[in-house]
Amino acid sequence: MLDDDVRIRSAEPEESELLSDIAWRSKEYWEYPIEMMAKFRDFLTIRDEFIEKNPTYLAENEETGEILGFYSIELHDDHKWWIRHLWVVPEHIGTGVGGELFLHACEMAETVGADELNIITDPNVEEFYLHMGAEKIGEIIQRAGDLERRLPTLLIRLN
Repeated sequence: MLDDDVRIRSAEPEESELLSDIAWRSKEYWEYPIEMMAKFRDFLTIRDEFIEKNPTYLAENEETGEILGFYSIELHDDHKWWIRHLWVVPEHIGTGVGGELFLHACEMAETVGADELNIITDPNVEEFYLHMGAEKIGEIIQRAGDLERRLPTLLIRLN
């Protein structure tokens, strides 16, 4: 259950390095081999400019200032909104932080006029999104050098 001392607030561009660290640590939680983690580096690196251009929010403990996780939504050229990032610090996976961030992302997407949110997710996290009400609409093949992975494509309809 989520602690009452947790609040969700806008991320600041100068927090990009901290958010990159959270994304990296969260991805490492799934025990990918080091050579595969190296392929994820660009995607897991959050830049100041990205935060400036895309709604990015983080969950923090108000008492301690500890950042527990964050998300970003992004408008693509196809005029569809996507969850670009949703990461939780490994010590807080399973505590409700991810669910709260996801619900906040849905609310924020609605405020910018989205009818739905699209998600391309790590296979390890697919069940989380399905539990939150998303539906699987397909999958994509991700190639990085000689590595290939199938990533679920999901959709959450907003009201």
